[in-house]
Formats: sequence, C-alpha cells, structure tokens
Amino acid sequence: MAGVLSNLWGTTKTIFRLGKGGPQLKANAGTIESRNAADTDYAGLRALLVEVFGDDIELNAGAAGSGDDWRLTLSRAATGQTEHLQVVWPGPSPATGQSLAVASIAAGVVTLEWVNSASGNDKAVVDNTNLAFGDSGPVALFSLGAGGVVTDIEVIIDTPWDGTPSASIGVTGNASKFMASSEIDLTSAAGTIWHVKPGVAPEVGVQALEMAYSQGSATQGAARVLVHYVPDPS
Repeated sequence: MAGVLSNLWGTTKTIFRLGKGGPQLKANAGTIESRNAADTDYAGLRALLVEVFGDDIELNAGAAGSGDDWRLTLSRAATGQTEHLQVVWPGPSPATGQSLAVASIAAGVVTLEWVNSASGNDKAVVDNTNLAFGDSGPVALFSLGAGGVVTDIEVIIDTPWDGTPSASIGVTGNASKFMASSEIDLTSAAGTIWHVKPGVAPEVGVQALEMAYSQGSATQGAARVLVHYVPDPS
C-alpha cells in the first residue's frame, strides 16, 4: 500500500516525472506540457493514434512572431463539411514543378497524388478583362512580351449593349491588329461569343494590347474579353 501511495504522490506536485530520470509532465495555464528531465526544454511525445478534438493544429506554437519565427496553423473548415474525411497524402516525393491533385474519393477517403503542372513560357495562358458600357477607351488589356503569340480571342457578351457601341482589339497605332470592329458586335444577345484566331506572327518586342472602345451612347452592356496567348513558344 505504501508503494502505491508513493507512486500516486507525484500527482499532487506541479511536475509529474515519468520514470526515474525520465521526462516530466507539467501543467501550464490549463495545458499539459511534456518536458525533459531537467525541465529546460520540451520533450517529444509518441503515440500510435493522436486524436485532436479542436479544429486546429498549430506548428511552432511558441513562436516569437518576428523574423523567421512564426506559427503555422492547419484548420478544419468551420462549415460545409458533410461527412467524416480522411486525407491520404501521396507516398513518393514530388518532382520539381508537380502539384497536388485529388486522385480519388471513396467513402470519405480523399487520396492525393502528385501531377505535372502545365506551366512555363511555352504553355498557353488566358488573360481575362471585363468590359462595361461606361468604360473609357482605349481599355488596357495586358502586355505581351517579346516572342509572345496570340492564338485566340473571345469576346463573350453577358449583357447586350444598346446604342451604337464599337470595339476592336490591337495596339496603339494599329487598333485592329488582332480583332477588327467588324468581328465584334456588342449589341448581340447575351451568351454570344465573338471568336477569332488572329494568326499574327510572334512579337519582336513588348506589345501593350488594348481595346479601342466607344460606348456609342449606351446605357447598359457588359462583356468579357479573353485573350489566349503563349508567352514564348520558342
């Protein structure tokens, strides 16, 4: 009985030691800390299964909040989850340029995989510019770098213009270089897509694309201008 009481005596102290010369458990502001035998630093914890009842896991929780010393918090979404989820990380290490993607979802188990990302100057990208009836022309689109090629242009009508608007796509000094005003009708029905393949040679220098636009006394109208281009196909 005396041995049992001796073992329990440690629970009445501020620090509870696990074994002779072993790590210590201590309470600090309502939390349990695992410390080394000398109580000079934190000691690791190992478990087969760790269950966290809160929504967050903090890494580097004791961060100073300056320089390179900051916390990283992993959080569960507060709303929107409709079932228990298990996220399985991919086994192999990723190659340079790869990104995470969902490989499969089954019974709440989300399995991730590494996939090759479509990136680089030889890959097509899209610039999206919104156009509204009250905008002042010319409307700046984006700058196309040397060697860049415009492959497609789409003007998608979301709200038809009234009045007599006009628009073309080009550069300063050549307003219809990529798309002429005869190839765009801003008064057409919502959902209409005006599409051209310019077939213009690669640019020698940087070109600032713009839309030469006149609202023509319009009181309504909205569209999206999508320019598909390859920064440098060489």
